[in-house]
Amino acid sequence: MQEYAYFALCSEYRAEVIAELLRQGLSALNLEGAVKSGDRVLLKPNLIMAKAPELAITTHPEIVRAVAMVLNDCGAKLYLGDSPGFGSLERCLEKSGLRSVMREMDIAMVSFAEEATILESENLVAKKLTLAAAAFDYDKIINLPKLKTHSMMGTTLAVKNLFGFIPGLRKAKWHLRAGHDRHLFARVILDIYQQIVPTWNFLDGIVGMEGDGPTGGTPRDCGLLALSADAPLLDYLVEKWIGYPELTPLSREAQNLGWLPEEKLYTCASSQLKPLSPVIKPAKGSNQATFPGQRLWRRIFVRRPLITHFRCHRCRVCVEHCPAHAMKLVDGKIVIDYKRCIRCYCCQELCPYGAVRVGYSVGR
Repeated sequence: MQEYAYFALCSEYRAEVIAELLRQGLSALNLEGAVKSGDRVLLKPNLIMAKAPELAITTHPEIVRAVAMVLNDCGAKLYLGDSPGFGSLERCLEKSGLRSVMREMDIAMVSFAEEATILESENLVAKKLTLAAAAFDYDKIINLPKLKTHSMMGTTLAVKNLFGFIPGLRKAKWHLRAGHDRHLFARVILDIYQQIVPTWNFLDGIVGMEGDGPTGGTPRDCGLLALSADAPLLDYLVEKWIGYPELTPLSREAQNLGWLPEEKLYTCASSQLKPLSPVIKPAKGSNQATFPGQRLWRRIFVRRPLITHFRCHRCRVCVEHCPAHAMKLVDGKIVIDYKRCIRCYCCQELCPYGAVRVGYSVGR
């Protein structure tokens, strides 16, 4: 039977162990020859902001080291890039521990500042996409997402990690266009995936994040490594494994498009792998499952970003990155204009100090 994904248990960040499991996975999925000698390979980790690896916000440096070990054996030339949601790439590399790994493993840094415009009439939503030109400058792309929950999209895994190919503040424009329509935003991300299909996706789930991810949640020992050439399928399988309570918007849209094969075709190389227990804790309010009285509840209470003022450093990151310009600093406090707020939760995602949380308040 065709193997679509490889799942393996791994309890610690040791590059030698991770590299061996990756080799086993590539062999199981017949991907050993996907990268050839001389290929210029771009590694795309999750580098949303400059945070230490133990916080489980960014792809762990030992994952990158292990991937580099395997690809160096193939004779590939390695590059690494991203477009952080907040802060410079250089700062993110230094703080996340990736800079030293890149020096040791001879990985060159790639800026995503240069842009390329793609016109594609067959796209679901984004008929015109401005992406990092680097996405098209290399022979292969290896996607290295982090296992995390997400306040808007439920999870952020392989497909969502490709949103990092949108340069800089252009991310905010797509958030503004999608508003609080999670499924519209999912279709935008799937449009990006149709333009940028990684050679393979290797998910860092040794320590993931649960709760109010992708930056304000709690690190969670999951002990998982997952590999697949099919990013939407990998996300779906991982979401099932972590016990996510429903189909996320991305998996729902992928299913509607017929991108997920029939259930009987799903298989994992580590077939005896037991599901995560206890199941992962979703971000507050990200679970859209229905319950009695839900419609009335939502009329009265609205899920919104809320400021925890004693944590706020008044750095204005939320103000500068709010797509709807709904936030401002007034008399030393961040004030939110909820009539303008589109509930994209970029403020919660990018706050360096965890001062923005998502919760329910009385609507008006």
